[in-house]
Amino acid sequence: MKKEASVFLILLVLVSAGAFAQNSGISGNIDNYVKNFIEKGGLNGSSVDQITEIDQSLLPDDVEIKEVDKNKVGIYEVNYTGDSGDKESVYVIMYSTPKLKQKAETKNVQIVVFGSSTSNNESKFLDSSTGVQTGENTGYVMLHSGSLTGISSSSGILEGDGQIAIKIYKNGEDTGFENLISFEDDKKIDYDLQSEGAVSYVAGDIISVYVEQQGNLKWGNVITSVEITS
Repeated sequence: MKKEASVFLILLVLVSAGAFAQNSGISGNIDNYVKNFIEKGGLNGSSVDQITEIDQSLLPDDVEIKEVDKNKVGIYEVNYTGDSGDKESVYVIMYSTPKLKQKAETKNVQIVVFGSSTSNNESKFLDSSTGVQTGENTGYVMLHSGSLTGISSSSGILEGDGQIAIKIYKNGEDTGFENLISFEDDKKIDYDLQSEGAVSYVAGDIISVYVEQQGNLKWGNVITSVEITS
C-alpha cells in the first residue's frame, strides 16, 4: 500500500507580541501546545512521534504561504503514527499578531439645534428648532444616557462692547460647557469639543441653551448646535 503524508494547515492566531512560545499561554512548551491543537482537529496527541520547526526558506512542496510576514509565522512538522500504523505528517502554521481587531463600538451621535432670530440686549434662553423658547424646565428631553461632546455657535448681529457666553444647561443648571463670541471677533463664531463623560446625562434630563450677555451690547441671529453622543 502506498503511503502518503497528509497535510493539514492549522492557522493559530495568537494574541501576543514577540515569540510564539513566550506570550501565548503555553509556558514555553511548544510540543504540548501543538498537540492540544491537533487533538482538536481529531488527531491523538499521544500518537505524535516528533515535532520539528521548519525552516521557512526550505518549505516542502505541500506548503505554500504568500504575503505573510515571516517574522510572525512559525511552521512545525508533526510526525505521528496513524491508527493503521502508518507514519504520517501534519504541518501546523502558527501566526502571531500584536492584537486582534476589535469589534467597532457603535456610537449614536446626534445634533440638536437652538437659535434666536431676534435682536437682544439682555441674557435669555435660546429657542428650540421648533421655535419654542427653552428654559430651566423646557428643552430637549434625552431618551438615552450619554454625553455632551460638542457645541458650535454663530451670531449675525453683535454691536457694542463685550461678549456673549452661550452655555449648555442641564435640568436648569449650567454645565460649564460653552461658546464665547466677542464683538471684537472677525468671525462671530466659536466651537468646542470635549471627551465623552466630561458632561454626561441620563434619560429624562432636559437640555437647553442660555445666552449670557457680558457687557453693553446687542446680539441676535444666533444659531447653536449641540452634539450629543450616546
